[in-house]
Amino acid sequence: MNIVKISEGSMMANCYLVFDDNKNGFLIDPVYPGGKIENYIDTNKINIEFILLTHTHFDHVLGLDYFKDKLKVKVYASEDSKNIADDPDYNLSRGYCDLTVNIDQYLKDQEEFSKYKIKAIKTPGHSLDSMSYMINDHIFSGDTLFNLSIGRSDFPGGNYNILINSIKDKLFIYDDQTKVHPGHGESTSIGFEKNNNPFLN
Repeated sequence: MNIVKISEGSMMANCYLVFDDNKNGFLIDPVYPGGKIENYIDTNKINIEFILLTHTHFDHVLGLDYFKDKLKVKVYASEDSKNIADDPDYNLSRGYCDLTVNIDQYLKDQEEFSKYKIKAIKTPGHSLDSMSYMINDHIFSGDTLFNLSIGRSDFPGGNYNILINSIKDKLFIYDDQTKVHPGHGESTSIGFEKNNNPFLN
């Protein structure tokens, strides 16, 4: 699989384009304003088949409506997004914008889906609906696990102990060579974070 990271917006959230050699694939966390994402898709003629959300905080979904409409695709997110995605306190949009998060299909923990055999892994702690996605030896961790850091747990629905347990019990079980692609910053690996992350040692 080919993985392209594009960072946009004032908070520099990461959007990922994941596609095969036939240029068919999917989009993870469509950020705003989305010009770089759109340009890459159009220039390289990538066929986006669906959109995944790692969680529904506004900085990761502000581009969702635009890309959902443009690409005419379904949106997948955690089943725990169902009752909180549109709540401005939980999606952190209060005082910033009116945000509706349009989700078509909700995923359960450990559910494997699509022809790409993506595994959905619930990793709450940063938010109630945090979901990581594993494909082959790559994990897209959203704002759960970062390079030498972890997600904040002081937002509504956040919990520090649950966050730490999510990382240790749900992500650190995979091989040390597994690549981790976070919602902000640079990619890392499970082994590197096990040995070096100051929040987890």
